[in-house]
Amino acid sequence: MLTGLDHEEDDKGTVWNKEARERDRDRMSPRQAWRAIQAGMPEDVIISSDIGNNCAIGNAYPTFEKGRKYLAPGLFGPCGYGFPSILGAKIGCPNTPVIGFAGDGAFGISMNEMSSCARKEWPAITMVIFRNYQWGAEKRNSILWFDDNFVGTELDPELSFAKVANACGSKGISVKTMEETTKAIKQSCEDQKKGITTFIEVILNQELGEPFRRDAMKKPVRVAGINKSDMTPQKTNN
Repeated sequence: MLTGLDHEEDDKGTVWNKEARERDRDRMSPRQAWRAIQAGMPEDVIISSDIGNNCAIGNAYPTFEKGRKYLAPGLFGPCGYGFPSILGAKIGCPNTPVIGFAGDGAFGISMNEMSSCARKEWPAITMVIFRNYQWGAEKRNSILWFDDNFVGTELDPELSFAKVANACGSKGISVKTMEETTKAIKQSCEDQKKGITTFIEVILNQELGEPFRRDAMKKPVRVAGINKSDMTPQKTNN
């Protein structure tokens, strides 16, 4: 089923995903990118995933034949987890290919380590940054709860993480097609054997996947029989 699923559905009354597809027809959708990534990953790879909309979409795609291969932030949901956790995985398993994943919002939380991991004593990794120029999870929730309105979710379209990576002494590349993405994943894992760290900036359209919590902002429900006097703390005699 996943192989034939290319795009995200809009909720009733919203048109964001439809307009995103029309606006950026030349860009991959998140699901297309994940299929391309999956096609390029070696069998014994360790991956880490950050929080965020594109990483949440991708949770359904990778498959593993062994345990301890998938690092995820879990219920704590710490933004910026994907990058440092994959560095730790490579330190612990220096002969195993590793790939970290993060959206461009979450990656900004820990990107200062780009200069640290370029040092010769650090092992080489692959880091994938999904570049859709937005805080996707926050935008999807805003669109859902506030009738297609959102604020404070936009990111700088002029920033290039690939260029930052090159400036820090690592290898930085941008990919825009499924073929380029698969090729870059394969090459970066081979380059890890040569001590080359690669940051792959995957340029995506702005489609948004399922929100994390549809129930989080439902209107409060009045419970019959409870009033303010019932809620007042009562004094007790000790």
